[in-house]
Amino acid sequence: MVLDIQHWLPSNASHHLTAMADAALSATAGLQQAFANRDALQVEQKTKGDFVSQADREAEAQIARKLTSAYPDYGWLGEETGSRLGQGTDLHWVVDPLDGTTNFVKGIPHWAISIALCDKDEIVAALVCDPTKNEVFSAERGTGAYLNGGRIWVSGESDTQNALFATGVPAGARVTYLKAALADIERLMPSCAGIRRGGAAALDLAYVAAGRVEGYWERNLGAWDIAAGLLLVREAGGLVQPLWPNTDILATGSLIASNSELATVLRKNIL
Repeated sequence: MVLDIQHWLPSNASHHLTAMADAALSATAGLQQAFANRDALQVEQKTKGDFVSQADREAEAQIARKLTSAYPDYGWLGEETGSRLGQGTDLHWVVDPLDGTTNFVKGIPHWAISIALCDKDEIVAALVCDPTKNEVFSAERGTGAYLNGGRIWVSGESDTQNALFATGVPAGARVTYLKAALADIERLMPSCAGIRRGGAAALDLAYVAAGRVEGYWERNLGAWDIAAGLLLVREAGGLVQPLWPNTDILATGSLIASNSELATVLRKNIL
């Protein structure tokens, strides 16, 4: 599949967003090749059920090279390479080079590159790239959310019975909140149209922004999993709430994202 950066972004994209798209594009060829040749891929478990592959590391290195070349003074937070402070600036990149690694190594074509630019704790630009579907979701603070350059909005659905939700269910060694997650599903399932467990938080949030699902919630994620998606939802007219009131979403990795019409319903069902 040929990916064209000119068709990914809105006409008002800043240099920051263009650099993010260029960095994502630079990583897609290697990821697609690795996905097509998974039998030869080196895969490890960071913890039980939490995979990292050679493709993750190579993609993150490629993205880092591109973004550091464009903005050498900016800080960095990457899933595989950790963090470093900026030089004379609070601007920093938050990067997941391959969100949905388990899907990737199992051959499920539902994974993405997630890149956010933050100024201290404020997310100012976001890009989620899904190479297998040739879809790029982007947003900048105050300018709206976009899919392949076209404006997107959260769903206008207000009837819970017609609403489709997404979530994650803990597995492997990360099951601290398993009982809570299952209880959420048990409470919500009888009154909605369904719940999806896609396995890629960045895409779950992008799908809320695009109106494909009405809401999404999860606990205990990394900042790199959700930073870009948070801005997408907000700029698409949606609401993002901390799952636990008065907590920092990026610090806890625990959130509820939805359209405004169903925010109260989700808040009541997710404890």
